Amino acid sequence: MNAVDTAAQAWMTALDRFAASQPGGFHRSGPGGTTELVTTAPMPLLNGVFSTVRKADAEEVAAFASSPRLASVAWSVQVRGEEVDDRIVRTAEGHGLLQRMTLPFMLKELTGDDLRGSGSDGLVVRRIPAGEGDLYRTTMAAGYEGPAELFSVFSAPSLIGHPSMRAYLCEVEGVPVATSFGVLVDDLVGVFNIAVPPAHRRRGYGWAATAAVLSDAHAAGARTAFLHASPLGVPLYQAMGFDLAEHWTIFAP
Repeated sequence: MNAVDTAAQAWMTALDRFAASQPGGFHRSGPGGTTELVTTAPMPLLNGVFSTVRKADAEEVAAFASSPRLASVAWSVQVRGEEVDDRIVRTAEGHGLLQRMTLPFMLKELTGDDLRGSGSDGLVVRRIPAGEGDLYRTTMAAGYEGPAELFSVFSAPSLIGHPSMRAYLCEVEGVPVATSFGVLVDDLVGVFNIAVPPAHRRRGYGWAATAAVLSDAHAAGARTAFLHASPLGVPLYQAMGFDLAEHWTIFAP
């Protein structure tokens, strides 16, 4: 596999671990490179049918999309690339997944230069223990501007305390200003949950939160970072040295 294929598989592994850490979580993979994933998170991007191979198996995607397990969650169909087999489009539409969008998938080689600092404004970035999950959850919710209860799965002790996962909180004079989350998969690290509440944006806190994941992961042996970026986040990650590897297509409710 090339670097992008390896990173795509690592991304799926990270989500599989997320599902396995949650009560009621489920994942299974088929020979055609398709995964059915239920994380129990109330977000369609974190449940559904995913293909992480370059050419998705349309029949396998259709079979997995008929799983009764998906009836109890908001879910999506996600495939790599922007050109999607018409059969997969019809499968998504048949399940009411009528919103089509693309997400950039970005990679960065880690060199050890991605070091975090305290900053002149007193910024402190620290890895949080499982006991501070509530603070992490409320800060992340504020950053995504959503109800705190929607983010409970991200603060579960089973997740924050997982040996391959690390949650970070940025604070200024004790006030939380950003979150981040890293998942180590072999010599790669996935970057997730970069969230900055509106009142604290455009001050470099998102950069610092991301850099904390990269720095600690490099020290732990990671040599490549991967992430899905929102369109607004692309300039930040490009400035940090991430390159656009490809786009993924998502069909959501």
